[in-house]
Amino acid sequence: MPQIINDSKEIEDYYQRHLEILRKIHTTLKDIIKNKRQITYSDIINFIIKENYKNEIYTQIIVWCNYNIRKGNFFVDF
Repeated sequence: MPQIINDSKEIEDYYQRHLEILRKIHTTLKDIIKNKRQITYSDIINFIIKENYKNEIYTQIIVWCNYNIRKGNFFVDF
């Protein structure tokens, strides 16, 4: 159980480590969606996959988004 707690704390830290990239993705998605609706974590995941970003950073962002979705948070707040 302590391993799960440590893993979840590490996943929550992904946000702080990749804040600049997340803000850039968020801004790009806002331009695409044109503020018609709120941006969701699944939008970020789909954008990363669609743009074919393959890097450890983007993998961590996807894990972080999935973590937030599993916690019941669907909309991105920056």
